[in-house]
Amino acid sequence: MPDEDITSEWMVDNTWLVGSPQEVASKIRAIYEKVGGFGVLLTMAHEWEPRTEWERSNRLLAEEVMPMLSDLTGA
Repeated sequence: MPDEDITSEWMVDNTWLVGSPQEVASKIRAIYEKVGGFGVLLTMAHEWEPRTEWERSNRLLAEEVMPMLSDLTGA
């Protein structure tokens, strides 16, 4: 794929897990089903600014998204 075809919109649709907690949970579930499951989910951080937004993102992932996916791990 040519570099010029990689736009922020393409990244949102194909790579990044962004959106509401429900959208992110749906995207993770789709990946899980497509690849046949996985053991862990890793997040990346690159010294976000403002830090409060990074903290909010992680809090939403832990407190809202992951509980929606608890059935995937058998927990």
